[in-house]
Amino acid sequence: MMVRDQRTAVYARSSSRPLGRLLFAVLLMVTALLQATFFPATGLIGIVPDFALVFLLIRSATHGVSEGLVWAAGLGFWIDLLTMDPLGTHVLALIPVALIGGVTGGKLFRSGAILPILTVLAATLTYSLVLVILSAMGGDPVGGLGAFRLAIVTSLLNALLVPLSYGVLLVFDRWIPRRV
Repeated sequence: MMVRDQRTAVYARSSSRPLGRLLFAVLLMVTALLQATFFPATGLIGIVPDFALVFLLIRSATHGVSEGLVWAAGLGFWIDLLTMDPLGTHVLALIPVALIGGVTGGKLFRSGAILPILTVLAATLTYSLVLVILSAMGGDPVGGLGAFRLAIVTSLLNALLVPLSYGVLLVFDRWIPRRV
């Protein structure tokens, strides 16, 4: 348990370093670009994992709600530009993700495997629900049951990504020089 606390603490200290934020921004931009363009075009898997959502959730959990909301705004606008959705749609859908991550705080990875899985499930379902509501309000025909089924499968896939995503963020943190 002490090792997890130390890893979370080491990762949380990187927020004050501009290079850490720059690398995280590049990571979010690349993963969002891949999941919006490359993964759907390959046709290998019908459901695309949402790495960017998981990275945002982990960042919010380790760095707080305020930083998570800033990243949610930037990532949301980027995804809106990539998917040609109305500007602000994904921002509004990612705000609850940042809030859920911030509420769990440092407890996310100190509690074992159950809390991260439940947190990702809740965040993905909330994200999907907000997108469905915004699409319906915008006049798009949305099938509620189909959207719910897709949200369930996507949330389960995202829950499997949590250990891998957290490991990637820890590796990025270790590559950042401590003194510049």
